[in-house]
Amino acid sequence: MKPLVPLALCAVGVASLCGCGSSNADSQYIVAMLQSPLARASDLTTSDIATLVGRAVSQAGGLDFIHDGRTVVLKPNLPTVYQDNGETLASPTVSGIDTDWRIAKAVADLVRAQNPTGKILVMEGSTFATKIAYAALGYTTENFGSSVDEFIALEGASCTDTSTAGLEQRVALSGKQYWVDRRYMAADVVISLPTLATDAWSGIGGAVASLGIGSTPAGQYSSGENSNDCTRSKIDRSSPATTGAFIRDYYAIKPAQLVVVDGLQGLEHGPLPVLDQSSADYVSSVKNMRLILAGRNALAVDATLARVMKCDPEKVPHLTMLEADGFGSTDAARIAVMGTPVSEVARPFASRQTEICPGK
Repeated sequence: MKPLVPLALCAVGVASLCGCGSSNADSQYIVAMLQSPLARASDLTTSDIATLVGRAVSQAGGLDFIHDGRTVVLKPNLPTVYQDNGETLASPTVSGIDTDWRIAKAVADLVRAQNPTGKILVMEGSTFATKIAYAALGYTTENFGSSVDEFIALEGASCTDTSTAGLEQRVALSGKQYWVDRRYMAADVVISLPTLATDAWSGIGGAVASLGIGSTPAGQYSSGENSNDCTRSKIDRSSPATTGAFIRDYYAIKPAQLVVVDGLQGLEHGPLPVLDQSSADYVSSVKNMRLILAGRNALAVDATLARVMKCDPEKVPHLTMLEADGFGSTDAARIAVMGTPVSEVARPFASRQTEICPGK
């Protein structure tokens, strides 16, 4: 397949090479999407995944924007350690629910090669105590070695930790103030590592939602009733519009400079069928997509991710609001998909938000 824009544009400053989009209405955003030829996502080895990730990041523009000595945050999407209603542990690989640790490791290795003396931090805020999620899902020093300096739980000491000692307040686009983690804010680069899944509240998951919800300090946004329950119950998720307003505000405080999507498995009725109020179970909801997506503009990546799931990105409130704010575009005509065309891999993913993801 010929790309919509030549690779040479990567060297002349197209909008995909910056984190916040461009005011040029004619600019295009590069999204790389590669599919493994293997039959099943579970067939991919660690080496296979590293090769896919490396090729996708290279086609998306590479890592030349990361300079040695910088602090880089890798933000995976680890919403839960379970694959159903708290009865079966999720696999640490190709679950479709949580970012496969091997993808995070492949990205960490690429960043370390570019940034040998800098700090690489994995930071996440799971709905469980994140230290438990890290251990259960393979985010350990044994697996990552010297590629990662620290694994940091954004909730602090526990899900009920309301201390603000490591936090600061920032004013968002709406004028509201939000608590943010100080080390997260001080990072030079944030790389979002989401999964390919729908979302019961916002319609789709993706890079923007993963940062807009999962990087919040749980002690300020959860109920504070259980030391291991970091569910952000104080965020108004009564509709995609209210959810989207929060995500838009919080994401814009610290946008991602790179996105690498774990699309190996894919999950409809996400983030879990039980949370989607669906009669489907986990086994029937996985999609065996065998994809890796990468791009330097999160809106363009999320719009492409949405179209792969046959969801409508122009109906996702947090994407449309951020597009209006100048953070990128959801317009397919402005997104150059390199590698595997969307038309070759798109499949309907069902969601509670049927207007966004009709599932057919």
